[in-house]
Amino acid sequence: MDWVKDSVQSGLYKRARDADDVWAVKARIKGGKPVTITIGKTSLFTPQQARNEAKKILALLAQGINPADERKKQELVQKARNLTLGDAIDEYSKIASWKEKTRTDALSTLQRRFGDWYATPLADITKAQCQARFLKIKVDVSKLKEDRDKLREKGSKVIKKYDNEVGLGEAQRAFRYLSAVFNSYIQDDAGSEKLLPKGNPCLILKAKKLRKALKPRERFLDDKQRNSLYDTLASVSHKDYPGSIKTDDADLIWLLIHTGLRLDEALTMPWSAVDFTNETFTAFDTKNHKNHILPFTEATKAMFERRKASSKNKLFVFPSPISNKQPMSASRTFQRVSAEVGFDFSAHDLRRTVATVASELGYDLNSIGMVLNHAKKGVTSGYVQQTHKRLKEILEDIQNALFAQTQEND
Repeated sequence: MDWVKDSVQSGLYKRARDADDVWAVKARIKGGKPVTITIGKTSLFTPQQARNEAKKILALLAQGINPADERKKQELVQKARNLTLGDAIDEYSKIASWKEKTRTDALSTLQRRFGDWYATPLADITKAQCQARFLKIKVDVSKLKEDRDKLREKGSKVIKKYDNEVGLGEAQRAFRYLSAVFNSYIQDDAGSEKLLPKGNPCLILKAKKLRKALKPRERFLDDKQRNSLYDTLASVSHKDYPGSIKTDDADLIWLLIHTGLRLDEALTMPWSAVDFTNETFTAFDTKNHKNHILPFTEATKAMFERRKASSKNKLFVFPSPISNKQPMSASRTFQRVSAEVGFDFSAHDLRRTVATVASELGYDLNSIGMVLNHAKKGVTSGYVQQTHKRLKEILEDIQNALFAQTQEND
């Protein structure tokens, strides 16, 4: 290849190539060896333009900076900053310590609320966009509730009331997941720069005080509601029961209201976790990541024995009607039961009911926490160990107090 030295600018050459000649700079980098830097095709740069570019390159080389290395860095930066939100969510989901239920909720929420952003580079999502989307989610949820309320009103159904602003919970949840994705990339570098030089744009919500503290739910079943529930669950086993509640629904709620288990802990319980010899059952992979072993009471023992007798080698205590190898979803359970008892309630309302009844019986917070498998707080509480005998005593007292009035009338 021929190199023709420029007559005006030292270090600038016209380099002959088969396809097209190019302008190039040949010079020594400060403190280093000679390097060659290509400027571009002669068809794209006039001699004067090439000389101007050569001066810039020579100035950098005199400072010990190789423009070729800087160009590669910028290419790396651009490549990293082309990481889209969709790709970021996919990568984060692989390292996040989510339980399967949380994973499903997170991915579906992110897709539902930010699906139109998935092709957008992560670094291009702005604070203004986050603020606008947060407000839009609230509006969308509020509109959806209005439409549903109109249908319920036409069907003479009770319109649900909420303590918190409509849509706030959904917006909070969506941005909690999105913020976690951004935070996982905060320390990542793109070349010599930060992948997210402006930080986490979701933080604008806190700065603008849009992320307000949600009022905690305090709903639980009082005496009258518990007695109504007892009567309804008892009727399901009758031969001529005409309602829509299934035996699985009744047994699941029976277990929850006698133990305070979380819904997913009950649903995912395999038969291998039920020990009929020692009369205990275990909830695995709980919220505090500790197995939670509870003793049978008369009420739960009878339920487990009845279900075991008709289990037919099914893997789960509450199996899916579609596959014996999968747990039931309970997606319609509370809707069916609520419709018959005449009031709405959730699995967590039953958990609060267990705690409330235990408190009314005089048990302290540490004892109630043992039943509910709350993480221990404080140095002293760490020395207090739960025992089978103590747990059985508490659960039996709760069992006897739950439906006292109804049982007395039986």
